[in-house]
Amino acid sequence: MLKSNVLSRELPWNRKTAGVLMLLVFLPNILSMVNLTTPGGVKLHTFQVAIFLAASLLGPLGGLLSGLVGSLFSALTLSNPYLMIGNGILGFFTGWFLRRGIRPLFAVWTAFCLQLLWLVPTDYFLAGLSVSFIQNLVLMLFLSNTLWAVVAARLSGPLRRWLP
Repeated sequence: MLKSNVLSRELPWNRKTAGVLMLLVFLPNILSMVNLTTPGGVKLHTFQVAIFLAASLLGPLGGLLSGLVGSLFSALTLSNPYLMIGNGILGFFTGWFLRRGIRPLFAVWTAFCLQLLWLVPTDYFLAGLSVSFIQNLVLMLFLSNTLWAVVAARLSGPLRRWLP
């Protein structure tokens, strides 16, 4: 059964919930310093797992906060403040689609498509990145998002049982 208000919190607010929110808001900043390289040479980002967990556990607003604040370190180091908004879009809409009953992987893919409507023009016109760089970035983000969507979906069940 779908909730009538998809922005409503699923979990009651208390210290434990607030602590999880704080962790999932700041964890992407730490994870943004870690990238995994596959044997094929594809560099996978890791920060998305926290955004997807926040969206899954705390809904669209949790995903939004995790995406926005969790991108602060990357925005500062890359001199690209636009990626904060892009990751906020990713987190918000992942939570939105999850609350609407969309399966996690499809929720992330759909949210990523919406994020691209922001990412591509801002990275090209405002951040001055080349088309080839953006193409590679989109591929890396798609692969990273897919991997971390699956991981977050597996982790969210046990974490949800731990929370009130």
